[in-house]
Amino acid sequence: MARNINDLYNFFRFIVRKERGVFVTIPQFNSYMDSGQMDAVAEWFTPYGENQKLHDALRPIRVYYQFTSNSSGMVTFPSDYIHLLGSPFTVTGSSVNPVTFLNEDELAKALISQLRTPTNSYPVAVDTSTGFSIYPQQTQVGFLWYLKRPSTPNLSYTQSGRDITYDPTTSTQLDFSDIYVNNILAKALKYAGVSMDEKGISDFANIYNEETK
Repeated sequence: MARNINDLYNFFRFIVRKERGVFVTIPQFNSYMDSGQMDAVAEWFTPYGENQKLHDALRPIRVYYQFTSNSSGMVTFPSDYIHLLGSPFTVTGSSVNPVTFLNEDELAKALISQLRTPTNSYPVAVDTSTGFSIYPQQTQVGFLWYLKRPSTPNLSYTQSGRDITYDPTTSTQLDFSDIYVNNILAKALKYAGVSMDEKGISDFANIYNEETK
């Protein structure tokens, strides 16, 4: 059974209390978990594609996206974009045209090249601060894969006096499968001042389960 955000909070709070003797508030937990998952994504992305486990870890935040550039060839990434996966391609009629990215100092030479001037069949692009610019500079339709920012975890609750009630309907769960959550927890715990690896978290889970039966 998947652990919901409330289960994770109770477990997280248990570890921090045992290790540091301090209480973690819900807003603190939400912030620590978000920082932890972003650290995990950065770690998983570095060797992305080297093995199936890392590929599967990032599967929930991989997006296949159709873009349409403006009339000047500008493509703006979606607001949740964090990493480009591979090279985009454009589509003209029945032709699929991989986009070749150039450094800024290579663009001028490419535009005046007598051998390989950019065309719809051979588009080139340079990065911009918000996306990329395709040449020839005209409206182009294409596709790309990117990693989106994971949903920001949020434990939502109602409070009456000292009684706190978890509200699953307005809470935001982690996007990732349970098998990757301990990795995220290990990174989130560091923000709470606790250094612990995934094995330590698994060991703590046994203690937690015994004490909360």
